[in-house]
Amino acid sequence: MIKSSRNAVLLCCVLSSVSACADQQAPSAAADQVVTLGAQQLTLENDQQRCVLRKPDQSVLPLEMPWPCQFAVDRQGKPHVESFNNVPIAIVLHISVDPANSRDCRSEYRAVRQIKGQLEPSVVSRSASCLRGAGDQKDYTALFTW
Repeated sequence: MIKSSRNAVLLCCVLSSVSACADQQAPSAAADQVVTLGAQQLTLENDQQRCVLRKPDQSVLPLEMPWPCQFAVDRQGKPHVESFNNVPIAIVLHISVDPANSRDCRSEYRAVRQIKGQLEPSVVSRSASCLRGAGDQKDYTALFTW
């Protein structure tokens, strides 16, 4: 009986993890696709199945990541902006789950900062896990040369 209970608990934990990855794959609601860096309001958009940032002047910044994408969010589920040396930085994520193996989750992410009035994307980084939450400051700053 104890072994059955342990297996049930283990199964619940695995299913919770899989569910969390699947939830992260879905694109966020429209309000969560908008972030403000400095004075610029930026919107994530789908451009031919590629993720781009739409700027206030209607130009786009290609992010070299597949759609769907989303901003890293805080505990309230709102896009998180980290500030380092008075430079605002947001992280854009693309998360995919292998349909054949729902435990196989991969993430691509890229930080975008506004520095000296210009938007600058970092290099694209990849992870073999479902990234969740806002992360910490090094996640925002380490992808740039300062």
